[in-house]
Amino acid sequence: MQKDAASTNNIGGLPDDLSHWPALEDIMKHAKLLRKSTSWGNSDTYVLHTVSGKRYLLKSFMHQPWLARVIVGRPSLKNEYKLLCYLEEQGFEHAPKAVALPNADSLFMQYFAEGKTLRAKERYSEGKAPTPLFFHTLVRLLRQLHDMGVCHGDFRRANILCMPDESPILLDWSTAMIKDGSLRSKLTRPLYNALRRSDLFSLAAIVASYDESLLDDELRYCLQHQPWYLRFARYLRQSFYRGFIKRIRKKLKRDNAKECRDLKTQP
Repeated sequence: MQKDAASTNNIGGLPDDLSHWPALEDIMKHAKLLRKSTSWGNSDTYVLHTVSGKRYLLKSFMHQPWLARVIVGRPSLKNEYKLLCYLEEQGFEHAPKAVALPNADSLFMQYFAEGKTLRAKERYSEGKAPTPLFFHTLVRLLRQLHDMGVCHGDFRRANILCMPDESPILLDWSTAMIKDGSLRSKLTRPLYNALRRSDLFSLAAIVASYDESLLDDELRYCLQHQPWYLRFARYLRQSFYRGFIKRIRKKLKRDNAKECRDLKTQP
């Protein structure tokens, strides 16, 4: 990207030619915040648009503490960029296309403005929930990924978009893994297998929550045999993590309230 701030225009749109985009700090002036991070382990997400109406998504850890950027942010963005490029090379069309890594803390990718995040069945009004075709396609896509030697690692409703034509788009590839013949891949094979089983259990749970009759024998088996590490993680989340987060939020709220009171009492 060029360091030319003048390449943005007066209405806030970026050039259609990405090679003429300005420096990242100037791009951020035209970015619209889509979702603020809720923890140090999550990125802020922004939407950018070009003069012709094209839209891009920006994931950024720039506003996170340095240690969080180094330990979590940079490795996850680098991994997601690598996975998205690999999926595009393999012709997998149900994931965003990676656009660029402008720096170590940010990632540009394709944005699906018309996609809607998959919700729980009870949150849809009558006749508005995805049809069985959507879930059959979702099952086929995950199995296609596993056949390609790719596991998603964070397969849940929040990372699944339902497009107007009822085709699924899978988001957030930061924890995904590729199984290949490299030494690193062989050493991390137990982790890959664990994430693969997690994918299948999550898929089975999602499909069953809409219509259990859509499950085949393999997915029914997966649903009945939840991996022990998922049960353990759920226990930790419910017993410790949520309580810890609540205490932190209460403390921050008290500190903010005290700061406001101190400001009001100042002459």
